[in-house]
Amino acid sequence: MKKMSYSCSSLKRKQRGISLVEIMVSMAIGLIIIILVSLIYFEGIRTLAFRQGQSENLGNGRYTLETLGLEFAKAGYRRDPTQLMRDAFPAEVASNECAFTAGQSIYVTSQGALCIRYQPRDDGEKDCAGRSGGISGLGPYKQADHPKEGGGMFVEKYYVANDKLYCQVGNELVEMADGVRDIHFAFGVGGSVNDPYRPREVESYRDSVDSDDAIRALRFSILLVSSNRVTGGIESNVCSRWKEASGRENCDASNGYLYQIASSALTLRNLMP
Repeated sequence: MKKMSYSCSSLKRKQRGISLVEIMVSMAIGLIIIILVSLIYFEGIRTLAFRQGQSENLGNGRYTLETLGLEFAKAGYRRDPTQLMRDAFPAEVASNECAFTAGQSIYVTSQGALCIRYQPRDDGEKDCAGRSGGISGLGPYKQADHPKEGGGMFVEKYYVANDKLYCQVGNELVEMADGVRDIHFAFGVGGSVNDPYRPREVESYRDSVDSDDAIRALRFSILLVSSNRVTGGIESNVCSRWKEASGRENCDASNGYLYQIASSALTLRNLMP
């Protein structure tokens, strides 16, 4: 009996559980691991959101620049290239509030909107709103007797509102691109629309032009903004660069949105030799 009692006592000593200290150490290690995994996970989510914001701005920027380049290049197109600009583009106040002087086919309004007008290439060409030019039955190099909006003339107005780029034709508004906070233009001018015999060349670039200045080229920059707050406090000099370029303070890098500037330039081939 004594031998059996001794064996049971030894067994009880061998089956003793872990101590409270060991439990607390194990819990602390597990908690640290959970915190580290959580930090890695949330950092990955933040990085992914930032990259998605970058991709969003890049995609919107490429699309917007390409679309505007194609549309702006149409400014000043005449079906009869031998016709004087003053005859092909008479003075007109369009229904979208674009007011052109005689011979003028592109200008920027006091509110910063860009107005362009051009004659349709053929009856199948449409403006940004999908409207036809109203030249059915006219042969090549023939234009309407009195070209005007909706009758042998396209008139389009481009502007930015509520982070969207719009094209307005008449009273119809068409959304062209999303994620555009602002747009800035610089005009390459040379000569006057009242002097058709002056050499057609770009003499200087200006942010604003007079009504009789002949615009030959165009530089434009767009300020893009992400749809979500993704920067997480990352510093950026985009807003200061935009203010320096445009003179406007409609960009705040501290609000969490990701901003980007994209630029392009083109020579208006219809207004050059």
